[in-house]
Amino acid sequence: MSTNNEWTSRKRLLAAFHRQQPDRVPIQVRGVLAWDEGWAASRHPSFRPLIESVSENGDMVASWGIPYGFFASATELPTESLTHDAGDWVLYETIVRTPKGPLSSITRVSRKDYPSLVQKFWVEDEADLERFLSIPYIPVRPDVGAYFDLERRVGERALVIATFVDPICFVHELVGSELLAVWSLESPAVIDQLIDLFTERLHDLLDHLIGQGMTGAYAMLGEEYAGPPLMPPKAFRRWVTACEVSLAERIHRAGGLLHIHCHGPMQDILEEFVTIGADCLHPIEAPPLGDMPLKEAKKRVGAHICLEGNIQVGDLYAASIEQIREMTRQAIEDAAPGGGFILCPSASPYTRVLPAKAAENYLAMIETAVEYGKY
Repeated sequence: MSTNNEWTSRKRLLAAFHRQQPDRVPIQVRGVLAWDEGWAASRHPSFRPLIESVSENGDMVASWGIPYGFFASATELPTESLTHDAGDWVLYETIVRTPKGPLSSITRVSRKDYPSLVQKFWVEDEADLERFLSIPYIPVRPDVGAYFDLERRVGERALVIATFVDPICFVHELVGSELLAVWSLESPAVIDQLIDLFTERLHDLLDHLIGQGMTGAYAMLGEEYAGPPLMPPKAFRRWVTACEVSLAERIHRAGGLLHIHCHGPMQDILEEFVTIGADCLHPIEAPPLGDMPLKEAKKRVGAHICLEGNIQVGDLYAASIEQIREMTRQAIEDAAPGGGFILCPSASPYTRVLPAKAAENYLAMIETAVEYGKY
């Protein structure tokens, strides 16, 4: 075990991933990239106190986005981009020409600082699916030099994690939640086909990344698209667990670690993440937005998985300072004993300007964690 003056953000987070006790509970303020001077300089001044607090007390993650090409393929297709005026929104349409005809997707971007939305997904019917499947597959071979540059840049200040989208996330990006739900009931063989296709492509990509020396931590996301309440547990086992087990095994054989980010109810699928082989699970949402008290999650899977959570970002924007302090104290009390716990909000700050109330609450969360999180 390291002595106090040897602990760094990277070592503290790695100890938690391995379900060990560092000097104190790691504090990972999701979405606040205090290690990145360019990012910090680009934020509204309202973020400055939070950035400074994270720099001083936080345990930072530096994410490296894996280049995926077009749906995990390096195929280059004729593409057209169009912009449409829609009042308070701007519609950005992308059209790709496939061997069997055009495919298009439309994203709505707000002129009033609201989150962007997908208005039209790539596949809306079986004809679109045939067009997508007609696209020749070329394995993706990204240059990983930027990943190692990032590791050198952050050193011990942050843990570098490569973001690795899971198969069901690609399916959702292709068809959207509504059609995914419909086909899961009416055409499950189609979902099977797409899951198999993306699993094979991701295995190939993962082999390339590991072969290039990327044997550290990977972050997988997208599992929530096949979890309750959108789909029953049997669908989660079929379209998430079954394919992710092999991906996790490949990561572990190389000496790596797997972080999974999955919102939503966990009561009926919590142990699935143990089966998959997750090393860390975020955000484990308690009622009312979720159904999994952190104390129960610790009892059920804490011996196998590091728990990361579970302060709701909405509470950071709306609750009182004393409520945030109590939530933080309770989270530490429920999940910190024995190690394997990272205190973290459920999501990133979601406004361009950080309201004064939210800024105060973020600082209260960090201060409380520093005070009560010592082992």
